[in-house]
Amino acid sequence: MTFARKMIRFAGLLVMAAVLFGLCTGAWAMTDPVEFTIQVTPDSLTAPGDVQVSLRVANTGTTDMKDPVTLYDPAGNVVASFGDGGSYILSAGAFRTWEGTWKMTDEQLNAGEVVYTLKYHLEDDNGDLIAMNATAAAKVAFIGERVDLSVSRSVTPEVVRSGKEVTVTYELYNSGNVDIRDIRVKEAISRTAQKVEKLQAGEKKTLTFTAKLGNADLTSSATITYKAGDDTKTQTKDIAELTIPLAQPNLKIEIASPQTGVNIGEAVKLQVIFTNAGNVAYSNVSVSDANKGEILTNLSIPAGATVTEEKEFRLTEMTTFKVTATLPDNTGETKTLSSNELTIGVFDPEKTLLLTLNLTADQENVQKTPADVRFTLTVTNNSNIKAEDIAITHGETEITTIDALEAGESKTLVRDVRISQAGKFRFTASSKDTMNNVVSFDSNTLQVGYAPATAAPTVEVRPTVAPPRTVTPAPVDPVLYNTRNALMTVAGVLGALFGVAFLLFAVSTVMRLKNKNKSKKAYDHLELSEKRDYTEPAENADEEQAPVAEEAAVEVVPVDEKPAGDGEGGYRFSREAAEEEVPQERHAVNTQKTDEEEE
Repeated sequence: MTFARKMIRFAGLLVMAAVLFGLCTGAWAMTDPVEFTIQVTPDSLTAPGDVQVSLRVANTGTTDMKDPVTLYDPAGNVVASFGDGGSYILSAGAFRTWEGTWKMTDEQLNAGEVVYTLKYHLEDDNGDLIAMNATAAAKVAFIGERVDLSVSRSVTPEVVRSGKEVTVTYELYNSGNVDIRDIRVKEAISRTAQKVEKLQAGEKKTLTFTAKLGNADLTSSATITYKAGDDTKTQTKDIAELTIPLAQPNLKIEIASPQTGVNIGEAVKLQVIFTNAGNVAYSNVSVSDANKGEILTNLSIPAGATVTEEKEFRLTEMTTFKVTATLPDNTGETKTLSSNELTIGVFDPEKTLLLTLNLTADQENVQKTPADVRFTLTVTNNSNIKAEDIAITHGETEITTIDALEAGESKTLVRDVRISQAGKFRFTASSKDTMNNVVSFDSNTLQVGYAPATAAPTVEVRPTVAPPRTVTPAPVDPVLYNTRNALMTVAGVLGALFGVAFLLFAVSTVMRLKNKNKSKKAYDHLELSEKRDYTEPAENADEEQAPVAEEAAVEVVPVDEKPAGDGEGGYRFSREAAEEEVPQERHAVNTQKTDEEEE
C-alpha cells in the first residue's frame, strides 16, 4: 500500500508540473506590447525629500488592449491621477504620460531608487487572460551637500547702434543640492549691483542689466558672490569679459545683367548683388521691384560677406529695373535700401543690327620687327536695317569711321600698319541699334607670326698658310749632266755584279766548310809540321815517333779500287805492316797529292 500511495502521489505531481509547464509556455509565447519608462529629478538627495517623477506607458503592439493598465506608486497605492481612477485602456500605438511628486523615504534613499508598478492583463493564444506586472525604476542617489551655482549670459542685440541700449541678461541656476543665499551680481556695464536673497536647489533666477552705447564698443564682465546653506563663508564666481561691438553698417545693393537686350519673348537674367562690408548681419531679407513686385525672400546676408541672387524675367518690351531690399538686422532694427537702375532693351529680330567683319593680311609671318603689314578688313551689314556711323577700332586705337552701310552692303578697308611685334590682331566695329544702344561686333582673330630670314651658311675661316720656299738649282751643263748619269749607271751595274759575286763566294765558302768537316771525319789526322816527309823523321819530332815511321807503310789505292761505302771520291789511307820499303819516288808523288787535296 505504501508503494502504491507513493506512485499515485508521484503521478499527481507529474500532472501538476505538466499543467504549470503548459501555462508557463503559453505565457512565454506571448509578446508583451506594453512599454513602461520613468524619469526622476533630481537624481540625488542629501536627505529625504521630494523628487519630480515623469512616467510614460505605451502600447507598441498592433492590437487594442481589452483591459486597462493600472499605475501603483512605490508604496503600493493606486495613482488616482493616472487615467480614470488610476487605470487607462491603451489602444494600438497609443501612449499615456503622468507627472507628479514623490517624497523619498530613508528606506528608499538607502535602496537608491524609486520604483513604480504597472498591472494589467494580456490574452494568450487560447483566449485566456494572463496577469502581468511591469516595473519602472529610477536611480536616486543619497549624497552629502553639493554647492553648484551655474551662470549663463546673453547679450541683446548682438551689435548695438550708437545711442541705442544693450541688454545683458544673467540666468542663475542652483544645480547643487543645498540652498544658496545672499547672491550679489556686479556687471561692468552698470554702476548698480543686483541681489538675490535665496536660490533653492534646482531653482532659477534671471537678472537684467542695460546700458546705452556711445561711439565705442562696450565690454561686459561680472563678479558674483554668494553663500551656501548655513555657511558664513562668501564664495566668488567671475564671468569673463565679452565685447559688445558698436554697429558699423556698410551694405550696398546693385543689380546687373549679362545681357543688355533681348529679342521679344526671350528671358533676361537679373542679378541682385549684396556687398556687406560692415559688422551688421541681416536675416529674412526680401527684395521687391516697383514693376515686378516681390522677387526674392528669406535671404541672409552675414557681416563681411557678398551675396549674389539671380532671377529670370521674360520680356516683351523694354524694361527698367530698380529693386528695394527690406533688411532686418541683428541690431534689432529694420532698414530699407534701394539699388541702381538697369534698363534691358527688347528688340524686334527684324530690326536687329548685325555686322560681320572678315580680316586678312598680306603675310602670315614677318622676318623682323617692327614690320609693315597690309591688313584688309571687309565689313558687311547682314541686318535688315541701315547701319550708320560705324566706328572701326583696334583695341583702343581708332582706325576709321564708315558713314553708312545699307542692308546687305559691304565695304573693304585696306590699311598699311607698322606692327611693333608679332601676335594676334582683331578689329571691332561699333554702331547704335534702333534702341540707340551701342552694339559692337568683332572680326576674326588673325595670327601674324615671327619667322626671321634664314641666315647664309657660315664659312669656316681658315688661316692662310705661307707658300713653301722653292730653291731652284743652278743650270747644269748638258755634257756634264749626261756624263754624270752614265757614271751613275755604271756604278749601279758594278754594284750589282759585286753583290752577285759576294753571294757566290758566300755559298762556296759554306760548301767548302761542309766538305772539310766531312773530310775530317773520314781521314785520320796527320801531324802538322813545317814539311811532310814520310822517309825521314822531322827534325823536331820526338824520339818515340821514329819507330812508328819504320813500322808503317802507306798504300796508295786507286780511286777505282776504293772500298764501297766511301762517298768522297778521293784516296783512302790505310795502315799495314810494312814488309818492304816503299820507293822514295812514290812517297814524293803521294805527298804532292795530299797537299793538293788539302788546298
